[in-house]
Amino acid sequence: MREPILGVILAGGLSSRMGREKALVALAGRPLLEHVLERLGPQVDAVALNANGDPGRFASFGLEIVADLHADHPGPLAGLAAALELGRRRGFALVATAPSDAPFLPRDAVARLTTALDAAALAAVATGPNGLEPLVGLWRVAAASAIEKALAEQRRAVHRLLSDIPHRLVSFEPGPDEVDPFANLNTPEDLATAERRLKPVQP
Repeated sequence: MREPILGVILAGGLSSRMGREKALVALAGRPLLEHVLERLGPQVDAVALNANGDPGRFASFGLEIVADLHADHPGPLAGLAAALELGRRRGFALVATAPSDAPFLPRDAVARLTTALDAAALAAVATGPNGLEPLVGLWRVAAASAIEKALAEQRRAVHRLLSDIPHRLVSFEPGPDEVDPFANLNTPEDLATAERRLKPVQP
């Protein structure tokens, strides 16, 4: 029987290339966040959302909202730090993370990351067709000290953090219709592409 896992969807970014709140952008008639929640939710024991600003804009999702612990919002690593702190407070030893703009997140992602996370590792992280996907990972809350150290030293890239901690990589192949399972939607063009691809990959 596996340990309980808290899932945290990371939506703390500025969405500058999309020009609007990315997590709430509609894809096939539903917010991106809803697509990710639908895929991540069944894989974990509870789900929360890392987001900054007014939490009321996410009220309809019924999720606990956790903001970055760092006032200057230094990127995804700060969201990861907030996620692990929430996990610690709620009594979870493991936290699974996914970005809010990954509507094709594999439905077996957490199971495969859990299998790879041996006792010596602090994290198991996905790789996909475009290489490392550091925001799709399973993290021990014990990794929090390394994250805080990296932030204090202004090393804000999640992939650089991995060089500081023992971790495992899990490779995911493209899904049906050759869809990148970790396709991020950063621009209106990305959104249009996802609209075209979404229908064929729905279960």
